[in-house]
Amino acid sequence: MNALMLELVPWIREGYCCSQLLMLLLLRQQGVENPGLVRAAGGLCHGMGQSGGACGLLTGGAAALGYLACKGGDGETAHPMAEPLINDYATWFAQRVCTGACRDVSCPSIQEETGGGADMTLCGDLLADCWDKMVDLCAAYDIDMLEAR
Repeated sequence: MNALMLELVPWIREGYCCSQLLMLLLLRQQGVENPGLVRAAGGLCHGMGQSGGACGLLTGGAAALGYLACKGGDGETAHPMAEPLINDYATWFAQRVCTGACRDVSCPSIQEETGGGADMTLCGDLLADCWDKMVDLCAAYDIDMLEAR
C-alpha cells in the first residue's frame, strides 16, 4: 500500500471518498478546516453521485486546484494561469489513466482498470499520483498551497 494511503486510512474508515480525500489533503496542508468544502467535494464521489461520470480524483483534483487558483468572491482575482493549471491537471490525468484498455476517465472505466469496485484501496496509487501532480503543478505555476483563500 502507498505511504500516503496509510496516512489516509482514518479518513477512509470515516467514509470519505476520493474527491473528499484530495480536498482534505489540501486543507490539512493549509492547516485549516472547511467542512462545507469537504461536503461539496462529496458530490463528486464515485463518478458524481455514482452516475458513472468522471472519476472523483479528476473532478476533486480540479476542484481543489480551483480552490487555490480561481476567483472566489467580489474583489478577488483568479490566478492568471488558473485555467491552464486545471487543464494541465486534466490532461495529465487522462494520460495517466488511459493506458491499456481504458476507454475514458469515468469512474467505472478506471475501476475496471484497477481491478474492482469503488474501494479507495484499489485507487490508492492513483490518488497518491494525483496529489503529487497537484503539488508539482502548483510549484510550476507559482501557487502557494499553504495560502488559505
